[in-house]
Amino acid sequence: MSAPARLHGLDALRGIAALLVVGLHAQAVFHHPHSWFSRGYLAVDFFLMLSGYLMARITEPRLAAGLGAGRFMRARYRRFWPMMALGMAIGIPFAWARAGDWQTFLPLFIANMALLPWPFDRVLFALNIPAWTIFFELLANGLHVVLLRRLGNRALSLVALALGAATIWVAMTWGSLDLGARPSNVWPAFPRVLFAYTLGILLWRWLGDRPVRPIPVWLALVAMPLAVVGSHALGWKTWQFDLAFVMLLCPAVILGAQGLARETRAVWLSAAVSFPLFALHLPILEAMRELGFAWQPALAAAFAAALGVTWWTNRPARRMAKPTIKGG
Repeated sequence: MSAPARLHGLDALRGIAALLVVGLHAQAVFHHPHSWFSRGYLAVDFFLMLSGYLMARITEPRLAAGLGAGRFMRARYRRFWPMMALGMAIGIPFAWARAGDWQTFLPLFIANMALLPWPFDRVLFALNIPAWTIFFELLANGLHVVLLRRLGNRALSLVALALGAATIWVAMTWGSLDLGARPSNVWPAFPRVLFAYTLGILLWRWLGDRPVRPIPVWLALVAMPLAVVGSHALGWKTWQFDLAFVMLLCPAVILGAQGLARETRAVWLSAAVSFPLFALHLPILEAMRELGFAWQPALAAAFAAALGVTWWTNRPARRMAKPTIKGG
């Protein structure tokens, strides 16, 4: 079975969403007085919706053709683990300094390095806090290959409605969708995660490759950062904004960005660097802060590390794919 054509607009959105997460964490680590990226956590909902969408588009047909669920999940884990483990290795000194002894540090080290949560110092992944999203994404992927892919559109729509109702209740109760990274709010994160993910599945099942473009490409590419920064500028720091972002904006940008028909060097780089940047940035920012650096060199170090790892891991692919990448 041939692979579906690559969606270049979604590649571009990966890097844009990763930048929002970096902005959120940079202002938190360095206590920046202006919270322009305070809603950057909503990029996680975009990533989860995109994961559900691409799993329905690419993986469901492969599973139907005979790919085993266990084999797929092992491959998925192997894809995530090396980069996240590298980020956790960078975070070891910082976590060790907080733990202070082997009895405290060793269990969190073993669990986190296995991409499993371990409550410590008010977070679940002390070695690399963003790993909580990978843990939840793997859970959603596992649920997808075992159960969700077997549901028809009507049954899956009912599941999405129930998850949507639970997510609305969670947002109202907690005041936002900034949930999942801490032991104190991990359980309310389950409907948040599964709602965005299930919406992604349904988005593909309902529309497939039909050219539905609710917004133009250029707007799809700037809509998330404009919404996040605009929410701060306009004072839209409410749970209603969070729900609108997930239910309306994320589907719109996923569909609208598909109008980008051509891969450029910038689009390729946005996709290639997004995961290294996501996996490495926070431990690097924290390490640079502990070393006495300001936020500017800390961000430069995080981007340099992500670009370096991207270059290293894509060397063979770059040599083979170089003639096909045009423009930029």
